[in-house]
Amino acid sequence: MVSSISDKLVKRIEEHADTIIQRWVERLQSDAATPSFNDDTITKFEKKALQVIKELSNWVAYETSQEDVGRQYAREGMGLFNMGIPLCEGIRAVTLLKRSIWLYVVYESAFDSAIELHQMRELNERVALFFERAEYYFTRGYMEGMNQSMKTFWDLTDTDTRAVFFDKSFYIKTKTAP
Repeated sequence: MVSSISDKLVKRIEEHADTIIQRWVERLQSDAATPSFNDDTITKFEKKALQVIKELSNWVAYETSQEDVGRQYAREGMGLFNMGIPLCEGIRAVTLLKRSIWLYVVYESAFDSAIELHQMRELNERVALFFERAEYYFTRGYMEGMNQSMKTFWDLTDTDTRAVFFDKSFYIKTKTAP
């Protein structure tokens, strides 16, 4: 793994994952844009979000490929669809998680030097890139779940569903990153 100056902050985030997740759950429960997240679904997502944060150094590593992120988050998106949670709420939950991480860094860390501010900027770039990729593949996975359900419920073919989902829309079928 290529060492970066923000690794110290990443380690701090991983060490305080429980605190960050608790704050995220509170935001998720109080957010009017996420009504589908009941106690049952929050518990499932809480475990997944905790795992993401505890392994954040792996996800934001320069060596982590888009394909690695794609495989994981396409599956997560399909899982969200199968749970019956609207895509917009899933994206909102991901956005709230990213924000919870960032607010933790901003409010729980003291920055006294230009180097520390640079660490913060670098961390923001690394985390933003990871979450942008995760959201993209999360959405693709959700769409794949929709496509599969449409075919099952209405006995549609690939040609039928292409009218809605277009060619090359799916990660799992194409196995390529954009």
